[in-house]
Amino acid sequence: QRGTDKDRWAQEDSLATQWDQRAAMAAEFIPAGVRVLDVGAGAMALGSFLKPGSTYQPADVVERRPGCFVVDLNRREWPPGEYDWVSFLGVLEYIHDIDWPLARARETAPRLLVTYCTDIGADPQLRRGLGWVNDLPAEAFAARLAANGWRVDETREVKRGPSNIQLMYVCSRAG
Repeated sequence: QRGTDKDRWAQEDSLATQWDQRAAMAAEFIPAGVRVLDVGAGAMALGSFLKPGSTYQPADVVERRPGCFVVDLNRREWPPGEYDWVSFLGVLEYIHDIDWPLARARETAPRLLVTYCTDIGADPQLRRGLGWVNDLPAEAFAARLAANGWRVDETREVKRGPSNIQLMYVCSRAG
């Protein structure tokens, strides 16, 4: 099983503040007073945008602060606990087998917030240069969500670039 580039993610400059707006957008969907597991928490911006009474649990491939669960999804490591929401913001592009964490998230929480930078047919080397290891168009990503027991309740565009469109999916456990 292939691991994750921990050296890359241990660098402070990997925590770009440009993604704070994405975290704020995600937090809009999460009600007050819930338990949130943020997988691939990075700078942990999502935690600062949650409504009052919420419990925030970060998890990442490197320890960002005490209490952050250290897990590598590429090595099939998953944090303990049960939650109301799981979030993957800017994570799954770096994961070789995205079905595994999507299935684990479904076992962990009834709600999911996930972003994915869809492949719009640009040069695959652009994606590899960003460290991305998979190339799914929006329809294929939505199909992966459904195959892993998620119903997409809402989709919102986060960012449009020359090589991809980042979409946010708000999901509920299906059936």
